[in-house]
Amino acid sequence: MAQLSVTTGDLSRLTTLVRSSDLEETQEIISHAYSPYQLDCLGDPDEFSAWYAESGFPGITVSGLSYGRRGGRAETLIRPQPLGSYLLVCEVTHGRVTVSSPGREEYRVGPGETYVLDPYRGFQVHWSPGARMFTVRLDREVVERAAADSLGVDGPVRARFALGKAISPQAARSWSTISGAVRQEVLGDGVARTNPLVATQLTQATASLLVATQPLITRGVHARRGGTVSHAALRRAMKLIEEHPDHPHTLTDLATAARVSPRALQEAFRAHLDTTPLGYLREVRLRHAHQDLLTAASDRSATVSDIAHHWGFSNLGRFAAQYRQRYGHPPSETLTG
Repeated sequence: MAQLSVTTGDLSRLTTLVRSSDLEETQEIISHAYSPYQLDCLGDPDEFSAWYAESGFPGITVSGLSYGRRGGRAETLIRPQPLGSYLLVCEVTHGRVTVSSPGREEYRVGPGETYVLDPYRGFQVHWSPGARMFTVRLDREVVERAAADSLGVDGPVRARFALGKAISPQAARSWSTISGAVRQEVLGDGVARTNPLVATQLTQATASLLVATQPLITRGVHARRGGTVSHAALRRAMKLIEEHPDHPHTLTDLATAARVSPRALQEAFRAHLDTTPLGYLREVRLRHAHQDLLTAASDRSATVSDIAHHWGFSNLGRFAAQYRQRYGHPPSETLTG
């Protein structure tokens, strides 16, 4: 697997919950943070140490975790119970770990490599001395809706992930990019911390990329086409978008309102409007951003950044490019009159 970036950012942005050499204290605190687990020091217990810290925004929690000290001899074994309500995407930044699902799979992971722990399996993780990782935590329901959208079923589906690397080097790079963006939002005081719309969109994008890049297992579920969608269903989805453009809509939400499957709604938007449901939502928000810029041009009530972030455009460069393509000039020109 290609080595990915292991840049960690400013760790002071994470809230430290454990920095301890006490095994029982560590087990108790991290059991509450994740799920109940058994913790064993394999070697001299005087060499045991642990660090755990976390932070995030609504929808995603980023954590840092390490056991032992680099150059030491004490290894660590953890055996958590199944996670249940969420998934963990784990990226090793220092040292090595061996993760296994007893009697099924085993995967050795080094710096820059990633693995996924789904909510359903039992597993154990063997840590080399001083190994460290970052994790991205996503709610199970968010990921399983993304899996249903990907398969074109009404969902959600019971999504499980094989232990092992991403499905391709390109997929690994794509995951590394979104993981880096999430980490930057958390460690770099990003707008997702204070803007629910941006937080929801970034969470959904992260879940969708997880499903698209990691080895997904969905036994008994097969993609299917949605069939012909009536104009009434299309109008229902459009009406919801037009009336509530500031709501953090998902494809599943829009399909539910239209009373069709997500795949069928996507096909209807492409056939009749030459776009996607979320593309149409983005166009409506762009139109509202344009109106807000015109208002701000007369009363100086907001900046381009304020307006872009309000309408869920977290990447200002991308917002400016889309605005220029739609209106023929950059948003700053509208603001300055």
